[in-house]
Amino acid sequence: MNPPIRLSIRIRANQRGFTLLEIAVVMVIIGLLAGSGVSLMRVLTERKARNEALSYLKDTHTSLIVFAERTGRLPYADSDGDGLENNGTASGTLPYRTLLTAPTDAYKRPLRYAINPNLGVNRTSACSALRTGLAGTPLVVDADGAAASFPIAAVLVSAGPMDADGDGNVFDDLAAGTHQGDNTDGTPNYLRHPPVAGFDDLVDYLGGNELYSSLCEYLSLAVNNHSGSVVYVHDVNQGSDLGSLAGGNSAVYTVLSGSLLVLCSSSGGCATPIASNPPTPIALAGRGLTITLP
Repeated sequence: MNPPIRLSIRIRANQRGFTLLEIAVVMVIIGLLAGSGVSLMRVLTERKARNEALSYLKDTHTSLIVFAERTGRLPYADSDGDGLENNGTASGTLPYRTLLTAPTDAYKRPLRYAINPNLGVNRTSACSALRTGLAGTPLVVDADGAAASFPIAAVLVSAGPMDADGDGNVFDDLAAGTHQGDNTDGTPNYLRHPPVAGFDDLVDYLGGNELYSSLCEYLSLAVNNHSGSVVYVHDVNQGSDLGSLAGGNSAVYTVLSGSLLVLCSSSGGCATPIASNPPTPIALAGRGLTITLP
């Protein structure tokens, strides 16, 4: 018979589990790491939303310029929330359906939008206003520059992540400091400003000079009147005369590109133009032109 097998188990005295204190320390460390992870995730999420909102503002800015180049004007604001411009409405929300853009920003809210009323009619009116210098609303104060407000062509306002000033309106106002403004209605002016206590709006605006360079091109029209009669240079687009020219005289007029011009024997336009070389009516576009009456 084989001898019985004996198992010998030796327990070392230095082997032991974690104490409650050690477990508590580990749990505290894990909690701190988890808390910092949540905090970091929140910061990254907020930064992502802000960058997306800024990108949306930039894209909408471009859409406004493209619309103006195509139609000769800026779209009016949306006053009833259907995404379409409402004729004559200078301040409201962005007419995203008219512009064919996304309806809301990264915070799921429509942009506040306002334009200078002179820029919503047609190319002639818009370029005339831009050429003489914008006046009136909307006004903006830009914290990157002086504290004084100045007129702009259009403004776009994203309300940011929350009602930072706690007044019940997601669009904020800043009534203290060097640069002040109120984005709830633009009175006395809108404000572009970095995030500070009580203000987290994101603002973009379209300046008059930028719109002018995209929308307006002025050309020279020379008229040589070799006839013995007075001739009237009529702008069909504006429905008005650029001026009159006596027989034997010459003149140069500054004309908006795209204008339809006709030479008449009387003021206020005519059905039968005066014979000229080249003949009118003629659209002036791309370069200047000289018209001669024999």
